[in-house]
Amino acid sequence: MKNLIYTVLAVLFISCSSNEDKIQAIEGYWNIDQVVLPNGSEREFPFSNHMDHFEIDGFKGVKNRVSPTYDGSFVSYGDPVSFVWEEKEGDLWLSFKQGEQAYTQKVEKATEETLVLIHENGTRYTYKAYTPDEKQ
Repeated sequence: MKNLIYTVLAVLFISCSSNEDKIQAIEGYWNIDQVVLPNGSEREFPFSNHMDHFEIDGFKGVKNRVSPTYDGSFVSYGDPVSFVWEEKEGDLWLSFKQGEQAYTQKVEKATEETLVLIHENGTRYTYKAYTPDEKQ
């Protein structure tokens, strides 16, 4: 019985810490790399000077569409999209709201290099981290 309790606590700790790691990894600038639609068709993005910038404060955040400029700063375009994050059944979810439109995305993977979001409609978005040294 004692071993069972330790095992359950270890699993809870690992799942919580991994989702905390994911949240920390999401914050930053991300280039869209690939989109896979629910029917399996793919769209790759070999070059784009547009990216998504995620800012997180507590359980809330904002996603902005931005483009880098020649001086190293960023120009924002479009309206920022607010979101909240939450854990459901061990998974990490982002709930976005923009005007009357609302949708959710599951965070499948979030590391320093890669971000994978699964939209509620089944579309899979794969991002790669933006690094200023990349040629845009």
